[in-house]
Amino acid sequence: MDLLRSEWIKLRTIRVTYVLTIIAAVFPLLIVVLVAALIGDVNDFSGSDLVTMITQSMVLSALLLGVVSTLSITNEYGNGTIRLSFAATPNRRRVLIAKGLVALAFSMAVTTIVMLVAFAAGSTILNNRDASLSFDSHTNTALVGLVLLSGMLCLLGYGLGLIIRNSAASVTLLVLWPLLLENLARIVLSVAKVKDPTTWLPYQSAMRMVSPPEFDGGDSSGLSAGIPLAVLVIVLIGVGIVINERRDA
Repeated sequence: MDLLRSEWIKLRTIRVTYVLTIIAAVFPLLIVVLVAALIGDVNDFSGSDLVTMITQSMVLSALLLGVVSTLSITNEYGNGTIRLSFAATPNRRRVLIAKGLVALAFSMAVTTIVMLVAFAAGSTILNNRDASLSFDSHTNTALVGLVLLSGMLCLLGYGLGLIIRNSAASVTLLVLWPLLLENLARIVLSVAKVKDPTTWLPYQSAMRMVSPPEFDGGDSSGLSAGIPLAVLVIVLIGVGIVINERRDA
């Protein structure tokens, strides 16, 4: 517990944590409130539309929280303070796992809180405008999937940080991975006429978790769509821990 408390103090005393968390929270809330208040015909706006708006806008928030997780480890290597952590707790694996757990809990907690606030705000505004909102199991799955996606992006950034140890390079790769690299890979797989190329792309496959079936053409695999990304995250963190146990801090 002392190790977890120590890592939490480190995470919340980094200025960039507050800046990125505020942006991650304000961005989706602003979108949901504005759309709910300004949309023309509320009768054409369903509960599924509200959930889709929340989940799709919060994908960026999840990515920003992943950056927070990445910086939580790379900053320590950059400043050399990781040596103090390893000196205080010679078992490096315990230190690294504690850092990952704290970053994961922070990311998922922030995502859950912002998601619930956005959902409550959007529902309240739309109900006051006499909208008829209905929800089903698919929309509930999308909300749960959003929290899981946020946690996996957090650990993805953490794993990259463990291996690369450089803030700029790790953050760049974390951002380019979903926005550019997987899109290029999808084009290549499509040209090669690979059936359903999204299945082979961890991030794009995981995005199916946060999309109700009608949003992605009825092709939704539920929470199981996140398995490829989860496996990738586990491999990266495992490699990162092994590297850090054998390499000088």
